[in-house]
Amino acid sequence: MELWCYTKDKLKKYYTFSYFFILLFLLYSCSNSTHEKLTLFSGNEMTINYRILIGHPLSASEKALVSKIIRDTFEEVNHIYNKWNPFSELSCLNQLKAGTVVSISTELEQLLNLTDKIVLLSEGRFDPTIEPLQALWKKHLEQGQIPSEGAILSVAATIGWNKIHFGQGKFHKDLDDIQLDLGGIAKGYCVDLLTDRLYEAGYTNLFVEWGGEIKTMGEHPQGRPWNIFISRLGNINPENAIAKINLRNQAIATSGDYFQSWAIKAKKGDNAYHTTTYFHILDPVNLTPLIITRENVASASVLAPSCALADGLATTALMFRSKEEAHRWADKITHDYPEIAFWIVSREDLNE
Repeated sequence: MELWCYTKDKLKKYYTFSYFFILLFLLYSCSNSTHEKLTLFSGNEMTINYRILIGHPLSASEKALVSKIIRDTFEEVNHIYNKWNPFSELSCLNQLKAGTVVSISTELEQLLNLTDKIVLLSEGRFDPTIEPLQALWKKHLEQGQIPSEGAILSVAATIGWNKIHFGQGKFHKDLDDIQLDLGGIAKGYCVDLLTDRLYEAGYTNLFVEWGGEIKTMGEHPQGRPWNIFISRLGNINPENAIAKINLRNQAIATSGDYFQSWAIKAKKGDNAYHTTTYFHILDPVNLTPLIITRENVASASVLAPSCALADGLATTALMFRSKEEAHRWADKITHDYPEIAFWIVSREDLNE
């Protein structure tokens, strides 16, 4: 699962890649005259920058209304879904004792139901109960170490989406130590909430982005779709893009191996050392963080009707041990859901 809480240095690194490596919008699609027809709202929530564009000028009262919708939505997300908020509803579930049945909000149950769908589509790779194992690996990697097999297996016993139970407004879990981390989907879900609420308020031409996750409604002021492109590593020229994408009433999310990584040096033979670079997404099938190579999946962008779905599927695409495996899985998804599209690339692809 992708980590939600970022330090300032990590955030700087993330946005360097987010805007100059994966998804770029304004450089591709806006002229100075167009800017005058757009109303921009931007800020930072839960240490992550957001940017919202309304496709026409707004009055002062309309700006106040939009600002309130944005503020209220982020407050709701922080109060319900943010595991880093010790008083959030999700944190309360993480502190729950095994077998204790509690009531949960309709909002949280809706996200859990959507998560359940993504767990199924991911063939078990997307597992929000992975948090204890993720914490174990992160602690050791930050010390330049690998956790022991015994420690990994001990923590792994607490992992499993089938160990939590919810429905009809109730929730319970099988083990005390089960921890939920919805960070691999909650960011996209927040983008969906923002978009839906602004649309319901009458703003039908929208571009909503939070931490690189994007959803659009309607069209650009120029009477065309909202445009983004997926760039190559170190090359932000749209003419050299991997893909140029037109968005109208669609969402796109990206996951990559570039956000946070650890290089671990291990002895190989008598005098030789081998360095393995792990990154921040953990594979619940193999119980290890994924490894950065030139051939493995480096970045996955997913186009879908909802940003939460795109978010979860993009995270899943990185969890395959090879780009070929990821493509085979993505082909099955797009066969069953033709409204979904994938761009899955390796570091070799990004440097072509």
